[in-house]
Amino acid sequence: MQPRPQTLAEVAARADSLARFGRELADWLHTVRTLGSRPSLARTVADAPPRLAGRFAEGLLADATLAAYAEWLSARIRTAPPEWCFETERIAPEPWFADEGPRARLFALRDTPPAFKRRNLFTAAPDLPVRLRRGRPPVPAETKRANNATRQRRFQEKRRELLSDLLNRAGLGTEKSA
Repeated sequence: MQPRPQTLAEVAARADSLARFGRELADWLHTVRTLGSRPSLARTVADAPPRLAGRFAEGLLADATLAAYAEWLSARIRTAPPEWCFETERIAPEPWFADEGPRARLFALRDTPPAFKRRNLFTAAPDLPVRLRRGRPPVPAETKRANNATRQRRFQEKRRELLSDLLNRAGLGTEKSA
């Protein structure tokens, strides 16, 4: 089983159809839900995704969606949006509405975030589960283990030096005399 995409670039790299794009984008949103710091969230949109316009029929729509999410996430975490999301090729050529019907369209026209409106995408409630957390960001277990191993090596080395120094002072050390 393939791990969830960590960046929008990974979402685009894995997408070969609109249905697959939707699944990968949903997985990316699950990844975003687990992150709680501005730097980690900013990394998810930093790299420019490959263009999807040539891969499948709705590729232009997918490109616009990626750019809209990148700009919207950047606004939510109060960081500068990446340059790639302002490329003119990442705007849907004609308006797209998530819901059909005149009433739903009116709500979408009114309630769509500006990042989506700029790209001709209209949806009343796009999903972006961002919750910034105070304090230190969570550290993966393998990073903790590596840091602890390094700390333990430094501690043991200091103890060896201290023991060697004490033995030399007591005259029990193994000094080589010339």
